[in-house]
Amino acid sequence: MFRNLSVILLTIFTINTCFGQKTSNELLKEGNQNQSDKKYKEAIDDFSEAIKLDSKNSDAYYFRANARFGLKEFRKAIDDYSECLKINNKYVHAFYNRGNSYYELEEFEKAISDFSNALKLDSTLYDGYFDRGNAYYKLENFKDAISDFTKGLQIKPDFADGYYDRANAKFQLEEYTNALIDYSKAIEVNPKENNYYFNRAINEFNLEMTPEGCKDLEKAKELGDIEAEDYMKEFCM
Repeated sequence: MFRNLSVILLTIFTINTCFGQKTSNELLKEGNQNQSDKKYKEAIDDFSEAIKLDSKNSDAYYFRANARFGLKEFRKAIDDYSECLKINNKYVHAFYNRGNSYYELEEFEKAISDFSNALKLDSTLYDGYFDRGNAYYKLENFKDAISDFTKGLQIKPDFADGYYDRANAKFQLEEYTNALIDYSKAIEVNPKENNYYFNRAINEFNLEMTPEGCKDLEKAKELGDIEAEDYMKEFCM
């Protein structure tokens, strides 16, 4: 799964405070810098102070949620994304990132719901299709997974993992010929990923393409796949 946390930097308006006290704007800027530096705890402190100054600032909750996600505090992140959405129920990336949080907690149906809400607000959000597709895959709903991977690839046709994920879903449905096309496309886009060769090899063995499968296992081994040699001993010797 491609799951990159969506981070957006928005225009933030300054809240007037007492002399010598940092403004909400300054705190959010400092928090975003700390987050960029992966100083998540410091970022959370900054965003929390900003929320004290302006409890209706949806951006502050969103940014704090992202920092909590960075610490793998997914429940707390969900709480903050939810607060953000109470203030602004059209905050696309809050839906999307809350979906990622649910995904990390293996609450795939909730993840699908949030990815769907994000896509309703922005149908060009290709990550939403890929991530929702992976959530469907986890639920063994391979047909809907394929549909979403296809929609994502229509927007971003150079995304190698999209072809790879769609190939895996087709493999699960025993559509080996169609899966082979997607594995090959993934390799065409990114020829340095060992998983692509390994899984194409397994798919080729199911198509009784043993020489091709053994060649792919050799390539997977060359690229660092530690399991490839064991499979070569089983299928190629």
